[in-house]
Amino acid sequence: MRYLVIFVLGAVLPIVALVAMALSGILPVRATASPSWIESAVAGRALDARLEREARGLQNPLKPTDDVLLAGMKSYRNGCVGCHGGARGPSAWGTKNFYPRAPQFAQEGTDMSEPEMFLVVKHGVRYTGMAAWDGLIPEQEMWQVVTFLSRIKNLPPSVAAAWTAPPA
Repeated sequence: MRYLVIFVLGAVLPIVALVAMALSGILPVRATASPSWIESAVAGRALDARLEREARGLQNPLKPTDDVLLAGMKSYRNGCVGCHGGARGPSAWGTKNFYPRAPQFAQEGTDMSEPEMFLVVKHGVRYTGMAAWDGLIPEQEMWQVVTFLSRIKNLPPSVAAAWTAPPA
C-alpha cells in the first residue's frame, strides 16, 4: 500500500504542480522566450508521435520532376519564406518571434517524411504559428511544396539555380 501511495504521489504531484503554476501565471507565455529543455523535448516528441501515427499509409502522389520542384519552390516563396526563411538566409521573424521557433528549412533541411510534412501544411500545428492551409490552396500545391522541401538540401542543378536566383 505504501508503494502505491508513493507511486501515485510521484505520478500525480508533478501534474498538479504544473497546473498550479500555469493557473497562477508563473509559466512564461511570451513568444520571444526560449523554451525549457523539458518543454522542447516533450512537445517535440508529442508532435513527432502524432504525425508518425497520422501519416501511416499516406504517400506523395507526385514524382520529383523539375516542374514539380519549381512549382513547389514558387509556392514556398509566396507563402512560406517569410516565416521559414529562404535561399538568402533565415527569417528574422521566424527565428526570434515565434514560439516555438519556425524551422528554417533552407538552412536546416527537414527530418520529417513527406506525408508528415503534408499533414503539417494541410492541418497546421496547434500552439505554434503554423496555420492550416486546408481549403486555401489545393492539395496538389501542398504536395508540390512538400516535394520541394524534402529535397531542399539536394536540389537538381536547374532547380537549385532558380532557388538561389533573386525572386522575379
